[in-house]
Amino acid sequence: MTFSFKTLLLGRRLGHGQHNSLFGYLVDGLSAVGSLLIFSIMAMIVVDVLSRNLFNQPIAGVAEMVAASIVIIVFLQLPSTLRHGRMAQADIFIQGFTERRPRLGHGLQSLFFFAGAYMLMVVYQGTLPTFLRAWERHQFMGVEGVFTFPVWPIRLVVIACALITVVQYLLYGGRSLVWAIKGGSPEDGEETP
Repeated sequence: MTFSFKTLLLGRRLGHGQHNSLFGYLVDGLSAVGSLLIFSIMAMIVVDVLSRNLFNQPIAGVAEMVAASIVIIVFLQLPSTLRHGRMAQADIFIQGFTERRPRLGHGLQSLFFFAGAYMLMVVYQGTLPTFLRAWERHQFMGVEGVFTFPVWPIRLVVIACALITVVQYLLYGGRSLVWAIKGGSPEDGEETP
């Protein structure tokens, strides 16, 4: 079994409009990690509330961990949100427009996807210096002497997931651009890259 670059990113059709690819597994795996993190945060909050009410002993660092985890969860699930068509956009307009004028509709969609890639690249470029600064200066979050943890893992997740989302946006933008140039709609059952 050989893998090409196209297979790595786009995968092979499995049937019923489904594709498998290493990139798709990565994106969905990150989303699963985000879901596990949500469960962990909920459990941590419940234990903290019980500890406060039953033993009058709050657990140190829960508020800081929840605040940090929200950012991590958003970025872990961002590529999957885009991949599975759950990113917010004006679907009411674009779907009807694409059906009536496929070239223009897919052209507009490609602009949307390329603009999304640009915005996530801005997030990456803006977060990279803060990640490097946090790494070099050993920055920590929390209350010193009570509970602290390093900031760099949070920023690493942000830049890594921003880059993965850029790749997903570029895949969609390229696909829409090809459809705009060909002037047709995708083949029946064709699924997302």
